[in-house]
Amino acid sequence: MTDKSSHSAFWSHLEDALEARHAESLNRKCTVSEPLGPTTISRNGKTVVNFGANDYLGLAWHPGVRQAAMEASHKLQKFGSGASPLVTGQTEQHAKLRKTIAEFKDCEDAIVFSSGYAANVGTVASLAGKEDVIFSDSLNHASLIDGCRLSRAQVVVYPHCDHDALRQLVQQNRHRGRFAFIATDSVFSMDGDLAQLAEINRLCEEFDLHCILDEAHATGVYGESGQGLAEHLGIISNRFISVGTLSKALGCVGGFVAGPRVLIEWLTNFARSWVYSTASTIPNAAAACQAISIAKTMRAERIQLATQAVQLRAKLGQLGLQVGMGDSPIIPIYINDPKRVLLASERLLQMGVYVPAIRPPTVPRDGSLLRISLSVCHTESEIDLLTNAIALW
Repeated sequence: MTDKSSHSAFWSHLEDALEARHAESLNRKCTVSEPLGPTTISRNGKTVVNFGANDYLGLAWHPGVRQAAMEASHKLQKFGSGASPLVTGQTEQHAKLRKTIAEFKDCEDAIVFSSGYAANVGTVASLAGKEDVIFSDSLNHASLIDGCRLSRAQVVVYPHCDHDALRQLVQQNRHRGRFAFIATDSVFSMDGDLAQLAEINRLCEEFDLHCILDEAHATGVYGESGQGLAEHLGIISNRFISVGTLSKALGCVGGFVAGPRVLIEWLTNFARSWVYSTASTIPNAAAACQAISIAKTMRAERIQLATQAVQLRAKLGQLGLQVGMGDSPIIPIYINDPKRVLLASERLLQMGVYVPAIRPPTVPRDGSLLRISLSVCHTESEIDLLTNAIALW
């Protein structure tokens, strides 16, 4: 095949693959969405109640968080950090954020990544190698999955939250690895259910494993001080490597890992997604420090959020819908068919509420769903609007 014909075939390949994806209702595109308030958004020019964001505590709109960002920007008269942290990108404000996260998580040190995705990819890929084995939950976030692939470790995927199956797989495969890890979300990002961390901790102790625990959707939401699900369950273990995010309940941008100093030094040297990325903006670092300080005091809001989540699940169940169980603010309504879930999301938008349609490959082939995200800022009337719209669809 000549270069010219290969060139033509390449673009035809892309077009054909996209057409096939469109035919299956799996194509994606960005829609301009303008935030109007903690719970409202303009979507396709229509003002609707927003049940699609991960701002669970409303901190993205908190006056103290926004003020911290503005003050940092005015003080330095600079926005971006300008370089990777190892070059000139770690400012005094970034160093303060690291210290703030370490104190928040009750550990020696912390490292801040440009995103939660970068934190998971860099952590897994730098800690595990081709001589190691990773046991990975089948519904883990894509960032954990990609980190496993990049690590070149032997990856054993276990059925979602099936810890009998996990135990059996560990017994069968632990000998294959020099070091062994369990990789799991604590709160699963699409289904909203919780990992059984007590069981995982027992396996770690019994079979000499470490757990890379993604607390992204648990940070700020669970625990007496908002540390995450491990704190909520009273689990204190040096077997857990804790990854978190600033981008969801804390209302800012970025990911982090907190733990012993030796872990942070290792990531500083070997986590490529950190070493080769520009540091987050200075105002964002200042805002994140303030958000953590506020989140630690929001115990009442965490209780309120869990109560709202349980009540909404009950109402949706009474409508005969298949919903995920638990008390997390992520509530899936399982529809399973991509075409039907897109239609349901569009009909809800027409009735004044935005609930995103989630389709493969984000979820399994037969797992399309509507993903409701609750915030403590949602009022009773807004939640009633949601349930009434769902009842009518």
